[in-house]
Amino acid sequence: MSTRRLLTILALTMYSAFAFAQKDANAKKVLDATAAKLKAMKSVKTDFEVTTFIGLSDQGTSSGTIFLSGDKYFVDTPELKTWFDGSTQWTYLSDTEEVNVSTPSKEEQAQSNPYAFVGLYRSGYNYTMTKTTLHGKQVYEVRLTAESKASDIQEARIDVSTDYIPVSVRIRQGKNNWTRIRISGLVKQKFDASTFKFDQTKYPEAEIIDLR
Repeated sequence: MSTRRLLTILALTMYSAFAFAQKDANAKKVLDATAAKLKAMKSVKTDFEVTTFIGLSDQGTSSGTIFLSGDKYFVDTPELKTWFDGSTQWTYLSDTEEVNVSTPSKEEQAQSNPYAFVGLYRSGYNYTMTKTTLHGKQVYEVRLTAESKASDIQEARIDVSTDYIPVSVRIRQGKNNWTRIRISGLVKQKFDASTFKFDQTKYPEAEIIDLR
């Protein structure tokens, strides 16, 4: 999987259409409870694995670690690193030594952060829920569908454990492009504010490309 394809995945991370639009109260309860639990944890660190598909065809997998504190995050993978301090985002591409600087929208933030669905579902999406099993454990599977065909994220399937920890997110863009994000090893941890800012002194050869 190319670096730019991975950037698209992480820079495009959460969403088949249902026969009719609906907002399932039980689905909302699960997402509300999940959002409340993550908010109560304040700062967390977790590992993730990203796999892209065209239909059922596996296009490649990458893995990394994400550090979260409120709406701030740092995504660390071998191919790229992304920092977001709450307003500005820096994405460093290791193969080209470029740093793209941007001010992402709420939806773009959700696409970079696999936990950001906890706010995304509140506007612009219909949702339903079923109970199923994943790797032998019972989970809630919440399905979100965009109300607008213009949305970058058209569909998401979010698997949440019975103690309200998200364990898998599958998103669809276009008709047949899917991204699966598996999440594991969630731990509560405090971070310094510098964790979420790009430090140019550590990348002196990097070319800064300001997209704002």
